[in-house]
Amino acid sequence: MKTRAGEREVGVGPAAAAPDADGPRPTATARRFRLTFATALRDYGIYFALAGLVAYFSVAVPQFRSAENGLLILLQVSVIGIISIGMTFTILTAGIDLSVGSLLAVAGMLSGIFAQREPTILNVGLACSLPIAVGIVGGALNGLVIAWAGVNPLIVTLGTLTAYRGFVVWYRVNPIYDLQPYYRVIGQGALGPVPIPVLILLLMAVAAGVVLNYTRFGRYVYVVGGNPDAARAAGISVPLMTFSVYVISGFCVGLAALIFTSRLMAAQAISGQGFELQAIAAAVVGGASLFGGRGRISNTIVGALIMGVLFNGLVMLNVPAPVQQMAIGVIIIAAVWLDGMLRRRR
Repeated sequence: MKTRAGEREVGVGPAAAAPDADGPRPTATARRFRLTFATALRDYGIYFALAGLVAYFSVAVPQFRSAENGLLILLQVSVIGIISIGMTFTILTAGIDLSVGSLLAVAGMLSGIFAQREPTILNVGLACSLPIAVGIVGGALNGLVIAWAGVNPLIVTLGTLTAYRGFVVWYRVNPIYDLQPYYRVIGQGALGPVPIPVLILLLMAVAAGVVLNYTRFGRYVYVVGGNPDAARAAGISVPLMTFSVYVISGFCVGLAALIFTSRLMAAQAISGQGFELQAIAAAVVGGASLFGGRGRISNTIVGALIMGVLFNGLVMLNVPAPVQQMAIGVIIIAAVWLDGMLRRRR
């Protein structure tokens, strides 16, 4: 601007005239660091969390470090881990399945009825195959109502949670014990040092990972969950894909019911209570977005391990069961909050 005579002219630009009210802007390096940190937190945070939990409980409770306790954690995680795999498929499509615990009780009870009988070929076959068939049918019922009737998955599976539990209590409220010795092999047997349930979990995780990452079906699951309108425009049958993921969830529940009943050598109407929250927590802690379209099976398994380590450690510290349930709720809320924060940053 012009000054008095004898003074030179000085140009005053907008930046000089009005300094940034928000303070200095972050440099490009700072922005890259923030982006890298957020990406690392999203992709590897659960691994750091698992390592941190293991380290803490190993110091706080010396017995936690034993090999026997490690195998116990893996056995406990195997059932929830298998259910969580199916739950991940439903969450990837922006759905949810609250009926898994009740459906497990139904499948386990029907399996136990035949496992208690004389071990003929028919009874053995029904004891091992019926829970899986029941799981598939139960998942298919959920999928039919959600996919083609257009009812919200939360409402449908909340209803079937109550219906399946009511059915199994009405059908047989008393537990079934004295199952045939052959039946314990599935839940209590081992191949070398590795328990059979853990092997089944690993096989299921590998198979599910291959399906999601390397098949057309898996790509469709992600598209349906991430953008259903784009999926329809691309010619993908959204109702069929939605139905399919609930059938997969039911299959996983049936397999988990077989393992769980075999491991306990008892079938009970109260089996599986709270399993739905643990499975959801494992998937969400593993990074699966409740908005659909994002999640990985490997991370879900790590999420299940985090839950297993946490529960095992809390039990060893003599933490009351209600506090453990509170921990699940806090973990789910924190994981969903973190997911929302990372979505906004992107």
